[in-house]
Amino acid sequence: MNQKAWSFKAVGQDDLRYFGNNGYQDDSTSFYRYDNFVPNHKQVKKGDIVIITDRKNILGISVIDSLSSSSYIKIRNRCPHENCTPAKLTHRKFKKPEWRCSNGHEFNRPNAEDTSAVEFKAEYKKNYKPINSVSITDLISNTLRYNVQSSIQEINFEWASNLFGDIIQLAPTEADSDDTTLEAEDQRKAVIRQIKQRRGQKAFRDSLITQAAQCAVSNCAIVDILEAAHITAYKNDTHNHISNGLLLRCDMHTLYDLDLFSIEPDSFLIYFAPQIQDKEYTRYHGKKLHVAYKVNRGALVERWKRFTEMYGPLHLIIKAIQV
Repeated sequence: MNQKAWSFKAVGQDDLRYFGNNGYQDDSTSFYRYDNFVPNHKQVKKGDIVIITDRKNILGISVIDSLSSSSYIKIRNRCPHENCTPAKLTHRKFKKPEWRCSNGHEFNRPNAEDTSAVEFKAEYKKNYKPINSVSITDLISNTLRYNVQSSIQEINFEWASNLFGDIIQLAPTEADSDDTTLEAEDQRKAVIRQIKQRRGQKAFRDSLITQAAQCAVSNCAIVDILEAAHITAYKNDTHNHISNGLLLRCDMHTLYDLDLFSIEPDSFLIYFAPQIQDKEYTRYHGKKLHVAYKVNRGALVERWKRFTEMYGPLHLIIKAIQV
């Protein structure tokens, strides 16, 4: 299955603008309902990444756990004027008549038409996480064919995948458990898919490999286990410049994502968090980062600030690790 990414616009009944129907009952943190009259309804699949929004804000991100469907009778509001098929109806709370169609007809109430339809319910509660660091503008810029009226729109999968990876991260102790049972072949495919996602966007990774096909910390040159790490969280294509990236061995990438090591922005020296005492990693403590290109200093400063806020000033970090 070709995994895709979608935006779901969740609009409450008290915030409807176009009243062709009476809306849907959604829980933005758990599930999203739509029907076969909604564009792209056939394309959404289990396993797709979804970003949930309202009209002005991004609310959260997740992956579809299950997708169900059922037949129902949909009530569609129609302009009562003969042969009028407007694009939209508007309900005016403070003006009479209360209703107006986009063709200019005004009326007291619309005609209610019963139509056979199929309702879909996409559930995504398991992996849902709220988002407060990405704007609607970012989302629009990564929407493939943006339409302000569409409630389900396809978005750039690589962008959504990177965003999902930045937000939904395992705490160090959470990596030990997995309650999912898979057949051997399914498990192999899942592992390959995860490796591809972890490596990062292909063009971004390839550009880093072109600079130096080795881990910027360990000098490991096994290309198959090298991954493209963002210094600051991926937000749009401008963040895929090599100056915002490091080529890291897969385990180093995980440690970096968890802020278990950082790079001092002026000296380019590598420092590990005090709880990292394994000699496999501490032997790189205080060593210089291996890069042959200009790294974005502002990006390093942002990460370093977060690191020192978590673990204290540099002299305490140095003292905590016995190399």
